Amino acid sequence: MVGLVLEGGGARGAFQIGAYRALQEMGIQIEGIAGTSVGALNGAMIAQGEADLAYQLWWDIHPARVFKVNPREMEYFNNLAFSRENLPRLLKRLREIFSKRGLDITPLKELVNEVINEELIRESGLDFGLVVVSLNELRPMELFLEDIPRGKLADYLIASASLPGFKVDPVEGKRMIDGGLHDNMPVNLLVARGYTDIIVLRTHGPGRYRRVRQKGLNLTYISPSDDLGGILQFNSETARTNLQMGYFDAIKTLRQLKGFKYYLYPWDNDYFLDCFLTLDQEIVRDIGRAMGFKGGSHKRMLFEHIIPRYCELLGINRQLDYEDIGLRLLEEIAVRCGLERFNIYYLDEFISLVKAHYHSNVGNTKNTRRDLIKHNRVWSRDARKKLLDETVEPLFRGLVEEKPPKPPPLTGATEITEPRPLT
Repeated sequence: MVGLVLEGGGARGAFQIGAYRALQEMGIQIEGIAGTSVGALNGAMIAQGEADLAYQLWWDIHPARVFKVNPREMEYFNNLAFSRENLPRLLKRLREIFSKRGLDITPLKELVNEVINEELIRESGLDFGLVVVSLNELRPMELFLEDIPRGKLADYLIASASLPGFKVDPVEGKRMIDGGLHDNMPVNLLVARGYTDIIVLRTHGPGRYRRVRQKGLNLTYISPSDDLGGILQFNSETARTNLQMGYFDAIKTLRQLKGFKYYLYPWDNDYFLDCFLTLDQEIVRDIGRAMGFKGGSHKRMLFEHIIPRYCELLGINRQLDYEDIGLRLLEEIAVRCGLERFNIYYLDEFISLVKAHYHSNVGNTKNTRRDLIKHNRVWSRDARKKLLDETVEPLFRGLVEEKPPKPPPLTGATEITEPRPLT
């Protein structure tokens, strides 16, 4: 049995529906679903066989479909980063909301009651579970369909997605709020049901996470490769990006594609190592001087100093193999020249496209100042950018002199294209 777990995360939930579309196209059959908060809402749409409708709803999402607030107040939440630094401002704003009995989510309630078909879910034969927290009893409730009275599923779904600060209506005489306060990623709910093969759709939303203690599980985590935005950032532009990211990140995980922000078919693991080994020594010494390294052979300088420094600048683990490090450097150029992200590339194709776009999109960096603190390991964002600007172009030229051979495609993945809204 294959189970699907959907993590809570508010507006980030678009990622999950994009990922599920990829699972559908791969023919993966889901027999059980568990979700918290928006994960429960998405899971319900999947369980009733209307993932395409969920995709369309996310594609067209806007704040007025979720909240009944004035545009200025919504803009505040959209722009607020949920971080430790912003916590005092957030708490102050939440106190103001509580004084008005909470943030009005009447549009969300109306939407859920409009699109959720409880009978379809009950007739699907799927295990479906969700998590809520009862304020009356101060305890979590992990519920499957058979635990929820008929006609009440929509109410429990809304309760599971009711963040602190939302206006909530009692469900069967009880005040309930977001299940993420107990378990934002309810893997254990399906484990207790006997599932051992479980796909988890992450959002990295705020909440509590319960450790999975069961041994012998086959857990596949599909995580976002980039920032999904704020949990209250319900706008179509962000949602459309996240739908596409979910789709391609799911394919990357399950088809074992390469890439950090981009998506590439695998190739010979020695390709980038060979590139580094044959890198022109004058290029290496120029980069070394820019980074403040002097003396020794150019190869020792490259492998012992320059490449580790690039790992620091790019925020990646220096224990990665040279294939991944080289690709991350190549992706840095691709991002700078605006190469389309949501596509699957062969390495030779990727390099050719980056080369074609590079000089027309990346500014001249020869005049970059060299007054950086060369050996300081605490790098400001500006210092990182300056050093990358100064050194990444010569490294790029050195790495792509030889065009790599075209690797064979992965079975079933060659026709993947960017997902679009339904017509």
